Amino acid sequence: MDTFQPAQAYDVAACGRAIARARVAAGLTLDELAALSGVSRRHLIDLEHGNNSPSTRVLYAISLGLGVDGGDLFRQGFPATAPSAA
Repeated sequence: MDTFQPAQAYDVAACGRAIARARVAAGLTLDELAALSGVSRRHLIDLEHGNNSPSTRVLYAISLGLGVDGGDLFRQGFPATAPSAA
């Protein structure tokens, strides 16, 4: 039986950088985002530094706190694919 192999590895650090960029763009501190999202400041730091992978629930809570689409944050964790040769 074949096991599922994703086409691309998920880059936790890239997702964390996307969260950090969105937080800074929203003009929020870590403490403010923690209060808005219900995600602890320590967990936000770990995510932004790429030390943890966010669960779906946590990514959803962060996206609500930031007022952004959680799918956009999630997609940032996948490396861009090179254009295919025609």
